[in-house]
Amino acid sequence: MRVDARDRYATPRPARSSRGFRPQLRLTPARAGVAIALAGSTLFVVIGFFDRGPTQVPILVSGLAVLGLTFGALAAAGGITAYRGGTEGRTALAFWSALLGGIAALGAFGCLAAATVLALLWQSAPGS
Repeated sequence: MRVDARDRYATPRPARSSRGFRPQLRLTPARAGVAIALAGSTLFVVIGFFDRGPTQVPILVSGLAVLGLTFGALAAAGGITAYRGGTEGRTALAFWSALLGGIAALGAFGCLAAATVLALLWQSAPGS
């Protein structure tokens, strides 16, 4: 039996336990974009809450619309991750991804509904 020289110097991998293993999250352009959109739209909504000028409602509507779209992207990512985790037999990942994706979907629907109602009220106001 012939032994390859590379096998002789290879270091064995430590055994992974199911309790202490946490996958390392990489910062991808998509994750950075979602994080920036989430932080920016949240800041926009907070500014819209405290600004008492004629642009208060448009700022709130635009911030809520972007926040709703961002939550929708997070909900879609949670659904995709839940499906992949379920097909690979990773039930804990599938469960938590589905739960957090569902919460993100509820947030998306709420933000988009609030943005729609505020936009309709602003357009129907007598002074605008």
